[in-house]
Amino acid sequence: MSAAKSAAKLLMDAWENGEVLPALPSDCAPANEAEATLINEEIMAVNAHPVGGWKIGATADAAQKAMGLSQPFVGAIRAANVMDSPASFAFSDLNRPVIESEYAYRFAADLPARPEAYSRDEVEAAIGSLIVGVEMPLSRLGAENGLGALGSVADHGGTGYYIIGAEHKDWRAFDAIGTDVTLSFDGAEAGRGTGAGMMGDPVNALVWFVNYMGAKGIGMKAGQFVTTGSCTGVIPAPGPVAAVADFGPAGKVELTLA
Repeated sequence: MSAAKSAAKLLMDAWENGEVLPALPSDCAPANEAEATLINEEIMAVNAHPVGGWKIGATADAAQKAMGLSQPFVGAIRAANVMDSPASFAFSDLNRPVIESEYAYRFAADLPARPEAYSRDEVEAAIGSLIVGVEMPLSRLGAENGLGALGSVADHGGTGYYIIGAEHKDWRAFDAIGTDVTLSFDGAEAGRGTGAGMMGDPVNALVWFVNYMGAKGIGMKAGQFVTTGSCTGVIPAPGPVAAVADFGPAGKVELTLA
């Protein structure tokens, strides 16, 4: 078994068993971005769980630079891990949860993988709705795993849960570029930003994702969504807390970690 397959199996088994790995063994731990990406691809290739949606991590240039990455990374979100707001979790059940305020787009039509890239017009034609939500990335690795950003890339792309606050079929009616989005913890602002941080426009990030995955032979299916990256930063939950992501006219998302 290759090093990537060995690491992927350890990470998948940890999720299935509800365990946290202190670290990956040295003989299969990724040494660089390419190796971490390969581990994640091995996980996606054998995933037997229905996919509800997809995520893009480190969409913003600043996030990539801070993490030492050359490009965004991706992950599959299990259908069972997609839920509506308000949502509640026990903080003690979650390993290093992160709260991110994100625009997502749900497809109304398939975009099969193909050799040529999809144009923005083609991707827009397949969009069925705009979602405002909170992605809550999780880790299957312990805090002292020693991998830094490579751990997030390798470990299912840091995938955890996605909480939907509102969904709009008239997706063009909302300004996802210029509207201030805020994240608050227990009523105090913890983050603020706009969708402009997502490659200038969350739809740009969506187009990138469709073509990135298509080049790997993975097409998009009607009903699935893609969440495009955090407008309010990558903010670890400080502990048990009530979090609210406010997208202005597009709606709010409420999440309680008890």
